[in-house]
Amino acid sequence: MPVPLDEPALAARRQELLGQIAQLGDLRPGSLVERYRACGRASCWCAQPGVRGHGPQWILTTKVEGKTRTRAIPPQALAATRAQLAACQRLRALVAELITVSERICDGRVQAQRRAGRGSRKLGARPSSPRPRSNSTGA
Repeated sequence: MPVPLDEPALAARRQELLGQIAQLGDLRPGSLVERYRACGRASCWCAQPGVRGHGPQWILTTKVEGKTRTRAIPPQALAATRAQLAACQRLRALVAELITVSERICDGRVQAQRRAGRGSRKLGARPSSPRPRSNSTGA
């Protein structure tokens, strides 16, 4: 038996989720990676064996129209970029929960309509009969 629908509680949760979404602020999708690189000059210190290279350089990687796009993030923008990435992840989680809550509300309304429809039949009225099946074998 399905869990009884508490539509007012679900509607309140939906409003709460929408409020949280409205409060998120700047959003940025992607992932942030720390990168060290050798510059390619043979006389540079980074060309020595076992040396990580120049860096760290922070790289933001995103997908745009199916292609990977990378962009360097300056150190002074690192904290803001991390907050934007976290806000984007939070948005995805909130939207997933919002969809689940909304779906439960919609399902509950459909169930309520079905129950109301059953009670509105006239007494003694015959339910419609299913179509007769054909005896053909399809050959």
